[in-house]
Amino acid sequence: PSRRHDRLLSSRQNGASSTSFTEVCRKTHDPQMCSRVLAASSAPPSGLLNAQISAVASFALRLTHSSYRLARHIVTIPLPQSAPLKYQGALHDCMELMNDTVHELKLCISRLSGLGNMTGPSYITQSQLMDAQVALSASCTYQDTCSDELNDKGMPSAPAAQLRKQVINTSNAVAVALDLANTLRQRKAS
Repeated sequence: PSRRHDRLLSSRQNGASSTSFTEVCRKTHDPQMCSRVLAASSAPPSGLLNAQISAVASFALRLTHSSYRLARHIVTIPLPQSAPLKYQGALHDCMELMNDTVHELKLCISRLSGLGNMTGPSYITQSQLMDAQVALSASCTYQDTCSDELNDKGMPSAPAAQLRKQVINTSNAVAVALDLANTLRQRKAS
């Protein structure tokens, strides 16, 4: 094979693609969010897929931090006398889940950054990618659980509605990053 073919093959194995964000995002459950986040990031459309996954995970991390700050603020708002204590419990549960999400997203980004050169043995690369996928999957679960908690408790305030919206957006961003990680894993397997 020619040198060009070798570079193209190596590029594909490393998750690089000459495709646009639209093409890579088409395979996610929220292509519009994926394209918007990647277009706003520093990840180039033809760059490594692991850098694009990191960009979406970083966006989800920022959303999680924002949601945590909002939840912390809501906890300080005095509840009406008629409001059950379960509202406070739901907020505290969500804050704990957000902390867990932050930890998992940081782990994911760390594992993906280690894939940048992909020069190590393939089992190490597969292990790092699997770690990133597990971290993203756990983050999805944490955000979905938080969303369920907030919905089940029917928190009535406008800030709580904003928090629910942010948690849903975070969950969507994490799910997009997981979809991209699954795509990268499929490329590595082929």
